Amino acid sequence: MHPRPLERLAMCVVAAVATVLNVLLKLPCTLPTPEGVVRGAFVSRYGCWSDVAALWGSRDLAGHVFPYVTGSELGNGTVEYPTLTGVWVWLTALPVGSAHGFLLVTGVVAVVLAVTVTLLLVRVAGRRAWLWAATPPLALYAVYNWDLLAVACSVVGLVVVVRPPSSWSTTTRYAVAGAAFGVGGAFKLYPLMFLAPLVIAALLDRDAELGTRVRRTAAALGSGVGVVLAANLPFVLVNLPGWLSVFTFQASRPIGASTMSVWYYGLLPWSTDLDGPIQQTMGAMSTVATALGIVAVLVVTVVLALRRGTTPWVQSAAALLAVYMVCNKVASPQYVLWLLPFLVVLRVGGWWIAAYLVADVCAVVGFFRNTYYQAIGVGTDTWAYQAMTAGIWGRAALLVALVVVFLRTPVVTRPVRGTSERTDSGRSGTSGPALADPSDADRVVSGDRVVSTDRVATGERVVSTDRVVSGERVVSGDGRSGAADPTA
Repeated sequence: MHPRPLERLAMCVVAAVATVLNVLLKLPCTLPTPEGVVRGAFVSRYGCWSDVAALWGSRDLAGHVFPYVTGSELGNGTVEYPTLTGVWVWLTALPVGSAHGFLLVTGVVAVVLAVTVTLLLVRVAGRRAWLWAATPPLALYAVYNWDLLAVACSVVGLVVVVRPPSSWSTTTRYAVAGAAFGVGGAFKLYPLMFLAPLVIAALLDRDAELGTRVRRTAAALGSGVGVVLAANLPFVLVNLPGWLSVFTFQASRPIGASTMSVWYYGLLPWSTDLDGPIQQTMGAMSTVATALGIVAVLVVTVVLALRRGTTPWVQSAAALLAVYMVCNKVASPQYVLWLLPFLVVLRVGGWWIAAYLVADVCAVVGFFRNTYYQAIGVGTDTWAYQAMTAGIWGRAALLVALVVVFLRTPVVTRPVRGTSERTDSGRSGTSGPALADPSDADRVVSGDRVVSTDRVATGERVVSTDRVVSGERVVSGDGRSGAADPTA
């Protein structure tokens, strides 16, 4: 059901308050450590660690040096993230002169981003946007890093294809979505993965003539790659070593306890050797597992697209993200912000969502408290270590299961038979799933008749359950109709 304006306002307020709470949680780490207190014990006791505040000093952001254009190592304004994040960090650091002020400015931006994502998710998923606005991740991680920038870009890419303005042509939709994922990839790399299922959908969805499909495929791929090149090529030409320092750092980063990775905790005690050959072994295992998982998901996506005539590209993007999160060498806690929009727009059951969020809270609370206990000499035989361990392995197991769940789960917003949009040739066409207004979240309108339904598989050829029948014809999940089939 689509929320009324007052409820949408309430969602935005809750999202903003959660973000402000996270800023307040992180502010103590911008202050000097009390005399006689070990810095590590202070940070972990209050869980106030934030990359935003930490990098202010370690990367010399106070110098306000434009990033990547000088030197060949991190520091002097260069941070260990893609170029748009580095430029954004530089811009938001310009008005301030301290880590405290920098965190506050970052918090203001985070509030705007959190509210924007909330409204975009409402457009697609209606009241399910509460899952974004009112669950713990925003309150825990909004300013942990700059991930909300990439999250906002990813959600824009989803919205412009799943529920675009009615006047947009199919090529415009795919071009804007590709550009959004490209911008997101220039903030954080992960949104670039979503280009692959988007391109598969543009090419293989049998809702338009081949020429239109080729044009929208070129538009999606071209805009995405073009944005990435535009964001990186100037830095490559000006100072290649400075640009490469980001990738060199990430490739050589050891897999330690702070990565919260299954590779580290699964290979204890050998993984505690941060300088030994085990690090190369774990890195190779992580890379191979990630590559194999991504290829497997894309193969399944192509098979489903060829079989059904429509591509479950949103589901595929979510599955790719789950593979990356579980197989990557780093499993930073704020990555749940990446995943949460997919838990909103896909009709994932509440138990899956609750289980993952509980595991995530156990992992992060247990991690910081365990680190504190170690700093004061208590050791690892504590409830905190047990909670952290359960959370890390619980998250991993759920992510593996969610790869399958995502690929089998419909998008929340319903398709409507007869909704057409302009194609590039000027003719009317479906151009993928035609989506109902979320205000009709439990209804599908066909002519003058309203037929109740519980679930409609967006991106699938056939309604998965409680088939939507108009006369003697079944409305399929891609907006087309056909004769009623008792096996559908």
